[in-house]
Amino acid sequence: MASKEFLEEVGKYIDKYYEPETDDIKIDEEMKSIFDKITGFRKKRQKTHEAPAVYEADECSPTEFDVGSMKKTKITKEMSQTVAKNRNIDDLMSQMEETFSERLLRLIDEKGMTDSQVYTKANVDRRHFSKIRKDVNYTPNKKTVLAFTIALELSLDEAKDLLQSAGFALSRSSKTDIIVAYFLQNKIYDMFEINDVLYAYGQPIFD
Repeated sequence: MASKEFLEEVGKYIDKYYEPETDDIKIDEEMKSIFDKITGFRKKRQKTHEAPAVYEADECSPTEFDVGSMKKTKITKEMSQTVAKNRNIDDLMSQMEETFSERLLRLIDEKGMTDSQVYTKANVDRRHFSKIRKDVNYTPNKKTVLAFTIALELSLDEAKDLLQSAGFALSRSSKTDIIVAYFLQNKIYDMFEINDVLYAYGQPIFD
């Protein structure tokens, strides 16, 4: 069960970045900083086993990442490009024409995972996965694609690419997308914890 403090901080994050009818979640330096501080707080809470935390001067305290006090910033195209600056352009170009099925299967191989490991962690039925494997042009719904991004333990950029290959994008108008983006950015791939937070905020869980 996620702690009350953690749920409150995710709620503040949603309030900060929830923008109806705005697509494509881009991560700027300010958002990355908040991600880091929330992660530090979560780790501190885990170490103290939900006991009241005592913070030293150089440690992360809850007040350090009050997103409600953050300034509003316009996220530009240049900022988005900066986040992905270390990605290999040649690799990206060669992958542009991949279908969702092709990209998914390639990622499974690259991650050194088996099909069963991936569809089990994603809570996807074996027969459903078989359709994806057999039909190169098959496209599942967005929720299923998001589940695969978690099961494959993708980076946020990799997740965006997989979603794009299926015709989807992470959207600031979706609280589910914002929460999933937080976990992907912070490399937290525990489906139970993700479902716990989604449920706490009234969003559909991965089942």
